Amino acid sequence: MKKIIVLLMLLVVLTYSWGGGKKEEGGTVYLRMYYPVGVAGSLAQLMDGLVEEFNDSQDDVYVESIFAGGYMEAMDKAQTAFLAGNPPEIAVLDAPNLLTLMDIGAIIPLDDFIAEAGGDAFVNNFLEGFMKIARYDGKIWSIPWQRSTPIMYYNKDFYREVGLDPNKPASTWDELAEYAKKLTKTDASGNVERWGVLIPNDYWLTMPLLLQAGGVADNEAGTYIAIDTEEMRDVYRFLHKMAYEMKVTTGVTPWSQSVSDFATGKTAMLYHSTGALTYIRNSTKYDFGTAFLPSYKRQVVIEGGGNFFIFKTDKRRQAAAWKLIEWMTQPENTAKWSVGSGYIPVRKEAIDLPEYKAFTDEWPQALVAYHQLIESDVERNMMTHRMQEVYDMLNVLDEKIRGSADLSIMDQALKDAQAEADKILSKWQ
Repeated sequence: MKKIIVLLMLLVVLTYSWGGGKKEEGGTVYLRMYYPVGVAGSLAQLMDGLVEEFNDSQDDVYVESIFAGGYMEAMDKAQTAFLAGNPPEIAVLDAPNLLTLMDIGAIIPLDDFIAEAGGDAFVNNFLEGFMKIARYDGKIWSIPWQRSTPIMYYNKDFYREVGLDPNKPASTWDELAEYAKKLTKTDASGNVERWGVLIPNDYWLTMPLLLQAGGVADNEAGTYIAIDTEEMRDVYRFLHKMAYEMKVTTGVTPWSQSVSDFATGKTAMLYHSTGALTYIRNSTKYDFGTAFLPSYKRQVVIEGGGNFFIFKTDKRRQAAAWKLIEWMTQPENTAKWSVGSGYIPVRKEAIDLPEYKAFTDEWPQALVAYHQLIESDVERNMMTHRMQEVYDMLNVLDEKIRGSADLSIMDQALKDAQAEADKILSKWQ
C-alpha cells in the first residue's frame, strides 16, 4: 500500500511538472519537443545534440527532446497528447499535417512572433519553396526545419559499366526507361540481380510524376484531391510499362528497403528523399551521383519534410518555444543539421557558410536538391483536411495498381479512390 501511495505522489509531481510544461512562476521554462526521424538512418543523436547545445547556451529555457518515431507516429502521438490535455509545447511534424492540427485547434499562428523577429526580413531568409506549405488563410503556422525534395540517386559505377556517361544522368522519362533497360542485370536463368530503377510506393513520389505529366494534384484550400484524371493514368501506364513490359523495375517497392537496395547495388537508380543522402553516403562503396527528377511535360518538383509547430499552451511556454525555433533555424545550426542529416538547409545564408561550403566541396551531391528547388518549378506538397487518412488511401491505391500486372484494374481503382477521397473531404467541400 505504501508503494502505491508513493507512486501516486510521484505521478502527481510529474503531472504538475510536465502537464503542458512546469508551472513555475519564474526562472527556467521547461518544454517538451516531439520530433520524428522520417528517413533511413538514425538522426536522433544529432537532434538531441542540437537541443543540448541550445539548453547549454542559455538559462531561460530547458527543452526535453523526445523521439516520437516516424512522421506518422509523431503526428499520432502529438495529436493524442493534445486531445488528452497534455500536448508537447513544440513539435517537428510533417508539414502537410497543418490543416489537421488546425481543425482540432492544437496549434497557434506564428505571425506575432515573426513580426517581433523582423517580419518579412525574417521570413525572406527561408527558401520560398519551403514556406508555401507553412502559410494558410493569410497566416504562417509553422517554420521549416528538416526539409527535403525527392531527387534521383544514380550509381556512376554502373553507368560506366554499361557505357553511359556518369556525368549525364537520365533527365527525361524516356531516358529513364532507356537507361534503366541498359542498367538492369539478370543472371543466366533470367533472375534480376540489379534493377535499373526503383521508385518506392509512396504518393510523395507519385505526385511529382503527376505534375510532370501536366496534372493538378489538389487545390490550394486542401479540400479536393485530383485522382481520376487522364494525367494520373499516364503516370501508371508509364510505371506499368517499366515494371511489367520492360521489367526494369519492381511493381511494389518498400520505402525504407529501397534505400539499402541502392546502397548495396541492387538498383542502379533510385527516386527518394534528399534526407536519405547521409545514409547512402555512409553505407555505400559505390561512386554515386544525385540528379533532378527526370522530367516529362514539366520540369517540376514538390517539397517535403517536417516543420516546427507551436502547440496551444500558455503565452510563456509559447514564447519559450519560439526562442528554440529562432535558435535552431540560425544559419549555422541549419547548416550543421544539413551536414549531419542530408536535409536541405532551410536558410539561404547557410549555403555560403564556410563549414557548409567545405562539406559541399567534398560532397557536391548535397547541392543538387537545393538547385532543383531554385531552378525547377516548385509545387506545394499535398495538404488536405484529414491528411493522414487521405494519404493512406492514396498509398493503398498506388500499391494496388502498381502491384498488379493487369493494368485493366486501373480505371475502376481510380474512380473508387476519387469517390472515397471526395467522401473524406465532403465536410469542407
